[in-house]
Amino acid sequence: MPGNGGNLKDKVIVFDWNDVASGYVRDASGIVMPGSLIFVPGTYAIKLYATQDSIKSSAESSGDTDAEGVIQNIDFSHPGNLKEIKEFQTSWLGKSIGIIVEKCSDGSMTLFGSPCAPLRLSHKNEWDKDKNVSVMTFKSAQKGPGWADYLGTVTLDTVKAVAPADATAVNVVDGTGEYGLTDGSVAPVVITTLTNAIDGGVYTLLGATGDNPSTVTKANDFILHNGVTWTGVYGAKLTVKAFKSDTAAWKFIELNRW
Repeated sequence: MPGNGGNLKDKVIVFDWNDVASGYVRDASGIVMPGSLIFVPGTYAIKLYATQDSIKSSAESSGDTDAEGVIQNIDFSHPGNLKEIKEFQTSWLGKSIGIIVEKCSDGSMTLFGSPCAPLRLSHKNEWDKDKNVSVMTFKSAQKGPGWADYLGTVTLDTVKAVAPADATAVNVVDGTGEYGLTDGSVAPVVITTLTNAIDGGVYTLLGATGDNPSTVTKANDFILHNGVTWTGVYGAKLTVKAFKSDTAAWKFIELNRW
């Protein structure tokens, strides 16, 4: 039911807005982000475990007449205070933070923060006879837009899978996310399709190092912006959305590229 609480996965995605090169675009509604955030090559978002029933968020409008905006807040607990979590708390203080949380039921994602109204971290550690817990709060540095419905993929330091060399189809059976390509063994190859996609799924192809990069053209199952071929060199990314155009036919529509 729409009014039920919970329904959130226990991994929170955290990133630094300074690592985002482009892709922060909302549609005309001001709510939906149809494309993916594009990260500067070599930078990534991270996943942080959150005690599932501790995740709590709010968005509250504030400001004088004709100067209203939204203050966002999300907080959660992480069990214990091991070295790694204390390092996270120390290194992320003062950063311009964005957070993405994912629903368990349908995998949909909500984005908190924005480039000009990022979240800032505050934290406390509690250790007594009943519990040992690290509590983290992320709050808007200033007024900005409300939460966004994020439809893109997320750049993590690991990919869902890597396509073998010379493959002309990329198997996306592992679900929405990023998939690495492999340089051709003797010549460039054209990626013609994705297999095991789901209707409405969003997938990002990552370029590879080497002299024979794969390409995606406007032919076959892909629809590219302005029909411009994408070349999968190192650091390049192509994000597409799957559309089932017939009972056994697919189209993969470009959302953005880097």
